[in-house]
Amino acid sequence: MKRCFLYLLILLLNNLPCSAIGQGKEAIVYEAWLVHMESAGGWVAADKGFYGKLNVTEVQGGPGISPIQEVLAAVKMGNIAFGNDYPENVIRVCEKEGVDLVAMSVDFQSSAMRIISWKPIKSAKEIKGNFGLWTGYDAKAKCVVGKGWEKQFTIQNQGEDIKPWLARNWLLASAMTYNELITAQREMRKVGKIFYTIDYRYFGIDWMDNVLFTTEEIVKKYPDVVQAVVTGRYKGFRWTYENPRETFEILKKIDEDLDFVHEMDAIAPMKALMITPDTRKYGLGYILPKKWENVARDMFKAGLLEKMPEVKKIYNEKFPSGVMPK
Repeated sequence: MKRCFLYLLILLLNNLPCSAIGQGKEAIVYEAWLVHMESAGGWVAADKGFYGKLNVTEVQGGPGISPIQEVLAAVKMGNIAFGNDYPENVIRVCEKEGVDLVAMSVDFQSSAMRIISWKPIKSAKEIKGNFGLWTGYDAKAKCVVGKGWEKQFTIQNQGEDIKPWLARNWLLASAMTYNELITAQREMRKVGKIFYTIDYRYFGIDWMDNVLFTTEEIVKKYPDVVQAVVTGRYKGFRWTYENPRETFEILKKIDEDLDFVHEMDAIAPMKALMITPDTRKYGLGYILPKKWENVARDMFKAGLLEKMPEVKKIYNEKFPSGVMPK
């Protein structure tokens, strides 16, 4: 009888979904960049236990690292994995490689990316010369100019800093409001020089940044895990805004070289991108379908996509965070 019971128990466990026997209690989140305030939500959630019983491992990104490829490789190996990347990259991979990626939330409701220039720019025709851009994050610039963009500007691999732009080797560079723009402002104040900052929305490119995604397979198999990751992430961001100094100490455990003043300066621009009338009403991480249409339409017009995609298949509104900003 005991052997029979043991056999039946093993058979039952082998046929249960992974989440029911504990394997689903572990997940990986591949962040878009090196640890900084802009990804603090995930790191804080893991440190403070906001993922509940779910054990989440946060992984830093960096130049040349694709969170999308990291997620696909991890899922292929049997892991439950999530990534954080730009919506244009998620759309492009879905369309060009036929991969079923799904975005569940959006960190920043508007793009933080700006063009910094030594000369004023009033039209797309004036975007010329050497342009510092991150590899794989050049879609906005290409969409501003449109087809034939390569006749106007030359992409320079920007990497981790804006030193070539500061040295005036490039006329144009890219800057996030919560990172490189802070550096540019600080350095220019030291020498008393003027530079110009241009928002992509000035050219009609109204996108969002940093979307949390996984594969369709993970969404179908582990909806409880998906919800836990989404909710935990935005609890982490809310805690970050309420406790910025303590958040810095958490991040410093991962990177001892973080600059306190720089990270504190990042809080205000991050809040402006994340806390909006929509997220105050619907919660942090809110997905606005119109923004997804904007990204796909602009990419198609610029020739970055062969056809207009069905963007409704690329995002999922069934996992609201339920985290209301204060």
